[in-house]
Amino acid sequence: MRERKVINGVKRYFELLGIYAKMDLASLMRDRAFMAIVITADIVSNISSISGIFLLAWKFGGIGGMDRFEVLFMLAYGNIVMGFLNMMGGCNALFPSRIIGRGQWEHMFIMPLPYAVQLTVGIFPFTGSSSLLSGIGMLWAAVHHMETVLPWWWPGMLLFQLFISMVIVVAASYLFSSLAFYAPVQCEEISSTVIYSMDHTRNFPLSGMPLYIRYPLLTIFPAGLMAWFPTMILLGKTTTWVNFYPAVFALLISFVSAYFFRKGFGYYVKKGINRYVSGGHRS
Repeated sequence: MRERKVINGVKRYFELLGIYAKMDLASLMRDRAFMAIVITADIVSNISSISGIFLLAWKFGGIGGMDRFEVLFMLAYGNIVMGFLNMMGGCNALFPSRIIGRGQWEHMFIMPLPYAVQLTVGIFPFTGSSSLLSGIGMLWAAVHHMETVLPWWWPGMLLFQLFISMVIVVAASYLFSSLAFYAPVQCEEISSTVIYSMDHTRNFPLSGMPLYIRYPLLTIFPAGLMAWFPTMILLGKTTTWVNFYPAVFALLISFVSAYFFRKGFGYYVKKGINRYVSGGHRS
């Protein structure tokens, strides 16, 4: 019985993904000229937001032991990570503290679907693909101009590292979002604050940074695992034993996040939330 529920949940999950994708495509096709302008503007904005780091690398021939196109590779990698996450969960699924803080988590209680299935809401595979597309374009340019000869298994390692980086971002978001169960008003936007802070910090190469800056960005606040450290692994600039660090860290933070999120959810079930006044509006 349980296995059937799991299978039905997975099936419904992908059905909903298809429905949201069709809705997003419909919005794209309804006014193609306008949406083309919007997506192009987003691509230009994404490139502009990271161009400062690349221009510095170009001016000085590299930063912290990374040459110009290795820095571009790092920037492209980070863009792909955040681009895919924003495309697949940029509405609320990536920011669960919003759902909790606004009292919308209680709405999910009455839905005849598992929470994971309900969190498919807000995917934008077409209109939200600008950051992903710009990242892929910059990655191609970086690889094309780098002097490093990449082995045949490198594309598989790239996909694996991208997956690990995404897991770390999502786990960090859910870990901090567990605080919203206890303080919904104060922590409603804590997940967006954490993710946006990591997004801005991941653009900086940490190769030339002192250890007291580098280590916290690889542990306490893992922005360095969003782009810089995976780039060092993919370019063969690390020793073999540390190559497993991102995967181990992703596993640990996932377990910690799941533990505290379930603990917070248990508290939430007992206490509930008081964000609504008698007229039905949020206080």
